[in-house]
Order: sequence, then structure tokens, then C-alpha cells
Amino acid sequence: MIHVGTTSQLIFDATKHFCRMKKWFVSLLFIFGGCTAPAEKQSTVKLSVPDILIETEQEKTPEDFEKQRLKTVYESWVNENVNKDFLLGRIRRQDNSQIVQVEKEHTERTVYLIQPVYEAYKKMYEAALIDTVQLIITSGHRLFYEQVYEWELRWDNPQRAEMIFADDVEKAKFVLQYRAMPGTTRHHWGTDIDLNSFDPAYYATEEGQRVYNWLKENAGNFGFFQPYTAYDETRPAGYMEEKWHWSFKPLSRLILLKYIELVSIDDVVGFKGDATAKLLPILSDWVCGINPLFNDED
Repeated sequence: MIHVGTTSQLIFDATKHFCRMKKWFVSLLFIFGGCTAPAEKQSTVKLSVPDILIETEQEKTPEDFEKQRLKTVYESWVNENVNKDFLLGRIRRQDNSQIVQVEKEHTERTVYLIQPVYEAYKKMYEAALIDTVQLIITSGHRLFYEQVYEWELRWDNPQRAEMIFADDVEKAKFVLQYRAMPGTTRHHWGTDIDLNSFDPAYYATEEGQRVYNWLKENAGNFGFFQPYTAYDETRPAGYMEEKWHWSFKPLSRLILLKYIELVSIDDVVGFKGDATAKLLPILSDWVCGINPLFNDED
């Protein structure tokens, strides 16, 4: 399309090819409308709806089709299996066939995950072994009462015995550095795994650095991402960085949306210090205070 910037050329052309009236009309368009001059008439082919669909389908790659298929599968899985009790960890594992026990090859503990996540982890585990990196699961799915134990262990026994807190809110903030309130942890969903070591110092060792670097470079190929990255302008609040914590994004992203829809702060009760949940931005800063990569659908 020819733009206003070519006014002089247009007027020249118009003088050659158009009558005086048409020339006058085009000039008015420039003055009052800031319009562009009409482009030369071109032949166009109108596509019918089926033609448009065929053209779109032809542009897609096999990977695109597989991605769409999996997205549909995961959306169906969430709709069929996820309700408020599931999100809060208030279920019985024996009543849910989707929760499976992790084999001893992959953990030294008794660990459970939901089936799709475990299958994805096993593929990642084998790929890491090829690069002489071993990814051992130290924690997976947790029931509500299991998270109560984790929370109250730290609530009753702060890291340093001499610590004195001004009130329970300050104490809760301390515990929330690395512990989630029961009913708010992603571990209730069975989509998140802890790997190798909970100790931040481990990831400063040569072995820990190799493990973490491999995960950063490769885990995304299997659907796993680190939800609790270091604080920055994109993640200014929430839990401290956890290099051991990896989440299966294709499912956990969908489940988080369900959590936001179904769960309120009134549901976060049943443990020591639960009154502080309503005094802190638990849902916005801790539940949703994650790596912004989880906002992307891909």
C-alpha cells in the first residue's frame, strides 16, 4: 500500500492518469483524513472455510499436533481427577488409582506421584543417566496430615532455639521460607518432586552443580521446571529458592488454575499457627509466587 509520504508522486501520477475531479478528490483525502492513496487493484482469491482449515493444518508440524493432543489429555485428566479435596491433600491414596508408588530404583524413601508425572520423570531419569547424572526423588505427593507434620516440625522447633518472634505472624514468615502451610503446598497435587538433597549447600558442591546445571538445561524437555527460583523483579515474594524442587508444568499449571478457582483462604486451617493464614498474603505471594515461566502455556 502506498502511504501519505509519497504525496507529491501521487499527485504527479494523478495528473497524468486521472481527470481533474479525481485529482481534487484524492487531495481532499490527504488533507482531511490522513488516508493512504488507494493501491493498485490486485486480484484476490477468497478461501472458503474448508480451504482455510486445510491451509492452517498444513502449516502445523507433527510436534504441534502432539502438543495439542497432550494438552487435551491433560485438561481431561484435571477435569476428571481434581476437586477441592484433592487440591488440599484431604484424600486417601488407596481411593485414587492415579497416585502410584515410586519404584526403589528412583528413590530411597516411600514416595508417591500421580501417574503422568511419574512417567515423565522416568524418561528424564534415563536421559540424565546417559550424561552420568543421577536424579533421585526425595519427596513427591503429600497428604494433608503429612504436610501438617512437616509444618509443625519447624513451627515447634525453629532452626535456632534462641530465636524469639514478636508474634505468630513473624514466626509463620520464618517457617514459610522453606515450608508450606498445609493445604497450600504443590506437593498435595502429586505434580512436584524434590530431587537429591534439600540442603542448599549441596548445590554448591561439584556434584550438586552438575545436577542443577543438567536440570536447567534439560528438564524442560520433559515438562519439568523450577517453580521457586531466586528472588528478582519477576518473582519478588514467596518461598526461598529451591534448586531441588521441580514441577511437571503441563499438569501443575492447569491444577494451579483449579486451585485459584476452588480454594479460598478459609480452607487453610487445621494446623498450628493457622490463624496467621488470614493475616498474610498466602495465596498471592506463596501459592502463586512462582517462576513466571508457569504463566506460559508452552
